[in-house]
Amino acid sequence: MEFAIDMGIWGAVLLIVGALVIGVAAQFIGDVKTNYHWIIVAVAALIGGLFGSEFIVGWRTFEPVWEGLALIPALIGGLVVGVVVDVIARYATGGSYTAPTA
Repeated sequence: MEFAIDMGIWGAVLLIVGALVIGVAAQFIGDVKTNYHWIIVAVAALIGGLFGSEFIVGWRTFEPVWEGLALIPALIGGLVVGVVVDVIARYATGGSYTAPTA
């Protein structure tokens, strides 16, 4: 079994931008107790997107693929891992998904 990432530079840039969008969106939903919550979620989404696109071989057949990045598997992997880490980090720090109280 060979370990290789078949992604171009623009595919990696798109993956990073997508992870940042997921992280920043998580920061603005509900009541977040830390200022760096978005970074944690963005890194998790980046890892999930990378695994979804590159390492789950059965998902590589889904189209569209752009610059070596399987877009749909990367989106699914990024959202799933990002949301799971968001829930864990939010409740571990005392945050919630409801609006902040005054």
